[in-house]
Amino acid sequence: MNTFKDVWKQFKLFIRFDSETILKISQDRYETGNAFLVVTISLLALYAPIFLNSNLSNIFDLIFFGVLDGTFSWVFSSLVMWFALGRIFKENIDLNAVVTITGYSHGLIGFVALWYVIQSSLMNFGERINQVFILLIIFWIYMTVSKSLESGFFIEKRNTRVASAIFIFILFWTSDPLKIII
Repeated sequence: MNTFKDVWKQFKLFIRFDSETILKISQDRYETGNAFLVVTISLLALYAPIFLNSNLSNIFDLIFFGVLDGTFSWVFSSLVMWFALGRIFKENIDLNAVVTITGYSHGLIGFVALWYVIQSSLMNFGERINQVFILLIIFWIYMTVSKSLESGFFIEKRNTRVASAIFIFILFWTSDPLKIII
C-alpha cells in the first residue's frame, strides 16, 4: 500500500519523464488506484479557487458533481484512447496501464488550480498569459501521455501522438470542470 507521500513522489518523477518510474507504473496493475487518487486531487484542486472566493450555498454539490463528472470523463477518454490503440493501431496494451498513465498525466491539471490561486492572491496576470499557461499545461499533458506510451510500451511515436491527441480531445470535450479552464 502506497502512502500519499509515495504517490506524490512517483507523480513528480512521472511528469519529469523518468523512464524507470514510467516502466514501474505501467507494469503495476495496482497503480490504477493511485492514478484515481491523483485525478481526484487534481480535480479538487481545480475547485479550490472557486471554494475560496465564493459564497454559493450549494458549493459542495457543485464540487462533488464536478469531481464525479471529471473522473468519469477521464475514464471515458482513457477507454477511447485504449480502443484507438488496440483497434486502429493494432497495439496489444493493458487497459489498467493506459488508465494509470492518463491518470498520472491528469494530475497536471492541479497546476492550473495553483496558477489561479496565485493569481487571485497576488496579482492578475492578464487573460493572454492565462491562456498561454493553460495551453502549456495541455501540451505538457499531451507530451507526458505520448512519452509514457513510447517508453513504457515501445509503441511507435506516430501512434502515441495520435492516441494522446485523441485522449486530450475527448477529455476536454466531455469534462465540465476542464471546460471551465479553457
